[in-house]
Amino acid sequence: MTHKTLSETELGAQGSGQAFQCARCGMCLTACPVFAETGNEANCARGRVQLLRGLIEGHLELTDNLRDRIYACLGCNACNANCPSGVDVEELIHEARAAMRRKGVELPSLQEILRGNLAGDGNPFGEPRAARGAWLPEALRRPHPAPVVFHAGCSISYANSRTGKMALRLLEKAQADFTLMGDEEECCGDPLIRLGELTLARELQERNKARFRRFGVKRIVTPCAGCVKSFRREYREFESMHLVEWLAELIRDGKLRPEKPFPKRVIYFDGCDIGRHIGCYEPPREILRAIPGLELLEFTKNRQFGQCCGGPMMSNDPDMAKRIAGRRVQEAVDRGAEIIAAACPTCFIALRDGGSLIGQRIDVQDVIGLLYKSLA
Repeated sequence: MTHKTLSETELGAQGSGQAFQCARCGMCLTACPVFAETGNEANCARGRVQLLRGLIEGHLELTDNLRDRIYACLGCNACNANCPSGVDVEELIHEARAAMRRKGVELPSLQEILRGNLAGDGNPFGEPRAARGAWLPEALRRPHPAPVVFHAGCSISYANSRTGKMALRLLEKAQADFTLMGDEEECCGDPLIRLGELTLARELQERNKARFRRFGVKRIVTPCAGCVKSFRREYREFESMHLVEWLAELIRDGKLRPEKPFPKRVIYFDGCDIGRHIGCYEPPREILRAIPGLELLEFTKNRQFGQCCGGPMMSNDPDMAKRIAGRRVQEAVDRGAEIIAAACPTCFIALRDGGSLIGQRIDVQDVIGLLYKSLA
């Protein structure tokens, strides 16, 4: 690697300011899922902040190993929730990654594959663009003018279409007025922001905005919390909300009535994006409480202190991602849960895979699916 340092100018005033705001108290250590797995302080917020400070001050060089430490951050925001100094670690990491990419620093190998998939195919999985709407009935694959768009997101479109189909049936049952972009839908751009690929992200986001404007969209509804986070930050001309927020509203209005008993012990998992990033804590719980017979359990650490499933690490270190998820699954089992309920497609996949790794056969379901079954 030929790029020796990152200057304050290259990192930006906001990023540099965050790097020097850290009090080095260590409150972030116990919150960091990567540190819990590795025991290496370079893999926690305090360590990463000090590495970046060392780069700015010229005490460290930008080696491949240092770059990898910056890209090993999950972006779960658990450190932010525990930081008494108010350091926005996620913002600092994003600024650092973007600065590295502007300098021409190469991505770690697995993240370069992710970048290629997003740039070439418009999704993280490298699946064909033409297959994006394949899960939809033919009539829904072509958008029409409507005030609300249902943005399925990449995970639903390519990896968990079953949940997407149940979501659409719920909205149809409630007689909601909405459209889908269908074959024209693209990624929201959040994975590119996480990689530091700001130019590619902006190009993609502008295409999405133009498409939404063309069909008169005012509100974006999506089952993906990562998409909601992206929409609220980068698509501010549109209202955006997580699907569970809308479903909870439809239940309150009497347009959806869960009536079929579901006598199971269900533990709700607070994903990082749906929780700390967009602050959606009560709507999924409201939906679960509305299901007759369901006993709602909680993880020891929940809501803003909930622990990450490891999902974002799947594009960097899949084995570590599964180990992190395995810890969450084991706690669910220890607390007597029969089902883990998630409201994030990434969490759903990660927790399912984590259970397989540790040999625990616990059912992982989406909140949307549990509501659908109670209405069927």
